Amino acid sequence: MHLISSILGRFVKLIYDGLAAMIPNEPAQVSYFALSIIIATIIIKLLILPLNISQMKNQKKMAKIQPELKRIQKKYKNDPQTLAAKQQKLYKENNTNVAAGCLPMIITMVVLIAFYRVFINPQTFAFTDPGFYEAMNKNFFYIENIDHADTTLIMPVIAAVSTFLVSFITTKNPATQGAGADQAKSMMTTMMVVMPILIFSMARKYAAGLVIYWTVSNIFSIVQQLITNKIVEEEIEEVEVNDK
Repeated sequence: MHLISSILGRFVKLIYDGLAAMIPNEPAQVSYFALSIIIATIIIKLLILPLNISQMKNQKKMAKIQPELKRIQKKYKNDPQTLAAKQQKLYKENNTNVAAGCLPMIITMVVLIAFYRVFINPQTFAFTDPGFYEAMNKNFFYIENIDHADTTLIMPVIAAVSTFLVSFITTKNPATQGAGADQAKSMMTTMMVVMPILIFSMARKYAAGLVIYWTVSNIFSIVQQLITNKIVEEEIEEVEVNDK
């Protein structure tokens, strides 16, 4: 984790230096530091986009087998053991995995923890020049110093709400609505309840910069998931038409 934090810290510093070179006059409302976090977050999300695309392809495969899953569920509804075996066989034959969506979330959490370490000790991971970090601006609109927690609770609430929306929109993915996705759907429903509470609790105590990262990451994920849901929905409609 130390290595990941070091890489992230240097990455943020590189963006900070680039902004300072391109924009000689630092914006009054948003510091270079805050902008660096936002830009770094977007770039990180773009870097893991291939994983999300792979996840979307898996969801499309799930969409294609929904009619067969429904038939299996209906046929073996009174025989849970056989139902589970038939479903697993169908997944294997179609190279699908109901838990495939977990990897992007795991990576997101690893980056969150690594960013937390950067904010705990920025002089070690990012701004190593003596005195530089103390002298730089760290404001973000109404927040005077994103190195400290947002005591107004505005950012923690936004972070919690955006976290809920990510989970809620994910549960609306048509590929999770049919038979065989009960376990994954149950997991997402639990996350929809637990994660916003956890994030709000963390955001109340931790550096606002970390909360900015999480919120921007969520906004990116919301847009991406809405697009994914639409694509999967169209895939299901096409399969149902062809199946008739």
